[in-house]
Amino acid sequence: MSENTATADIKEKKLWPYAEAKKVLGRHDYAGDHVYTFETGFGPSGFPHIGTFGEVVRTEFIINALKEAGFKTKMIVFSDDLDGLRKVPEDMPAWLKEHLGKPVSSIPDPYGECASFSDHMNMKLKEMLDWMEIDYQFRSSKECYENGDFDEAIRILLSNYDKLEKIIAPTLSKETLKDWYPFFPICEKCGSVLTTVVRKVNPEDCTVQYSCSKTHGDLNGCGFEGSQSALGGRGKMTWRVDWPMRWYALGIDYELYGKDLIESFKIGKRIMNQIFRVKDPENMFYEMFLDEAGAKISKSKGKGLTVEEWLKYGTTESLYLLMYRRPRKAKELSFNIIPSYVDDVFSLSASYHGKPEAKEHEFDFITRFHAKERVFPNISYMLICNLMTALKSDDKELIKNYLSAQKDLTDEALNSDFMNDMIEKAGKFHHDFISAKKQEISLSEEDIFLLGQFVGLLYTELTSEEIHNSVYTIARKNGRNPRDFFKIIYLVFIGQDRGPRLGTFVKMIGQEKTIEIINDEIKSIF
Repeated sequence: MSENTATADIKEKKLWPYAEAKKVLGRHDYAGDHVYTFETGFGPSGFPHIGTFGEVVRTEFIINALKEAGFKTKMIVFSDDLDGLRKVPEDMPAWLKEHLGKPVSSIPDPYGECASFSDHMNMKLKEMLDWMEIDYQFRSSKECYENGDFDEAIRILLSNYDKLEKIIAPTLSKETLKDWYPFFPICEKCGSVLTTVVRKVNPEDCTVQYSCSKTHGDLNGCGFEGSQSALGGRGKMTWRVDWPMRWYALGIDYELYGKDLIESFKIGKRIMNQIFRVKDPENMFYEMFLDEAGAKISKSKGKGLTVEEWLKYGTTESLYLLMYRRPRKAKELSFNIIPSYVDDVFSLSASYHGKPEAKEHEFDFITRFHAKERVFPNISYMLICNLMTALKSDDKELIKNYLSAQKDLTDEALNSDFMNDMIEKAGKFHHDFISAKKQEISLSEEDIFLLGQFVGLLYTELTSEEIHNSVYTIARKNGRNPRDFFKIIYLVFIGQDRGPRLGTFVKMIGQEKTIEIINDEIKSIF
C-alpha cells in the first residue's frame, strides 16, 4: 500500500482506534518517516492489575490501526519506580512499614526474588506484556533520572520556577504552597523521598538545599539537612510536573489515561505549552471500571478481578473485547459479565466472516488483526452453562451430545480442542457461579398448575416455535403476565430467571427430558 493510499484509507475509517490514530497522525501531517511514540504508565507500588492490562491493550489498538496502514510506531512502557511507598500493600510483610517513604526502587523485594520491590513488580509487568506479545520498550524513572535523560527538562523546569508555580498553585492549599517545590530530594540519611522539603535552590548548577522535616501521613521526616544536585537520580519531580517532563524528554506523541487523571493532564498540558513551548501529546481518557454495585473498583482494597481470573473462565478475545468496547463509558467488571463477552466474541466472528468486503471491523482489533484465522464455532458459552444446569452434569461428552443437535455446528468444530477448552471453562464458571449460587424457588399452587399445563403440552411432538408460543397462550388464558410465566419456567428448568430461547432449548434437551427435569425439580421443592 502506497503512502498516499494508506493515508486515504485510514482517513475513511471511523472505529475509535482509527479516530485516535488520525489524531496522532495529524500531529505530524501523516509523515510516513516519523516514529509515532506512545507512552503507557505503571506504578510499581503494587502488582500489575487488570487496569494496567487495559491501558496497554487500548494503546495497542491505536498502534495496530497505525501499523495496519503502514506507519511506524513505538510504545514506551514507563515504570514510576522513584515514587515513594505510601502504605504497606495488602498481603505483604509488615516489615515493609520500616521502608515507607522510600522510593520503591530502593526497598528490598518482599519475595526475595529481585534486587528491589519495584524490580519484582516490573518483572511481573514484563511477564504480562511478553505473554501478550506486546512490542514495547521498557523505561523506568530511576533509569531515566540516573542516566541524565531528564537533565535538560529538569534544568528548563527549575529555571522557570515562577511560571511553574503559577500553573500549579491553584491546585494546592495555602499550607502546602508555602513549602512547595517541584523537586523532591531523596534524603541522604533516611532514604525517604516523601518527607523532604527544598529550602534553597541554585538554578545555575541545579543544586538544592533541603531538610527532611515534612510529615506524610503517619510518616515523619528524620530531621536531616543537606545539599545535593537535582540531577542524576538524587530525587524526582513531583507527579504533576514529572508527567509532562516525560512527554517532553521522551518525545511522546500520544498517551491514554484514566478519568481520575483528567486534572493532572490539564496541568501537564499547560506545562508543555507554557514552559517547554511544545505541543502536549494527543490523548484520550478512559472511564473506570465499576463493581456489581456500581461503585468504582479500588485495587488497594483488592476488589475486582485479575487477568488470570478472567482467563480461567473466558477467552483472551473476550478480555480484549471488554477493553475495546466503549472505553469512555464506565462498565461493570465482575465475573457475571464473562459469559456475555465470550458469546459476543462468537457473534463478532460470525459477523466478520459473513462480511468479507467490510473495510473495518471490531473483530480485527480484538484478534489483533488475526481475524481471518480466527473462526469460532457456532456455539454459546451461556448455552453450555444452561445445559449443565438442566442436565445436572458438566460431563464433556454428554454436553457435546446435546450440542450436536445445534444447526451449523460441524463434527470437526464439536470435537475441536477449542470446544473442549470452552466446555472446561464453562464448567468452571458453572461450578463457581451458577450451581454455587442457585436461586431459591418458591412456587404457588397456581404456578404449579400453569407448569402442569406446559408439561402436558410437551407430551405431544411440537416445533420449537409452538413450544415458545404455548407459554404466551397458557399465561394469557389464566390471566398471568407471559413474562412472569417465562421466569417461572426458567427458574425451574435452569435455576435462573432468564435463559436461551425456550422452544429452541427444549428441542435441544428433548421434550421427554424436559418433562423429566421440570417434574423432578417440582418434586424437590415440595
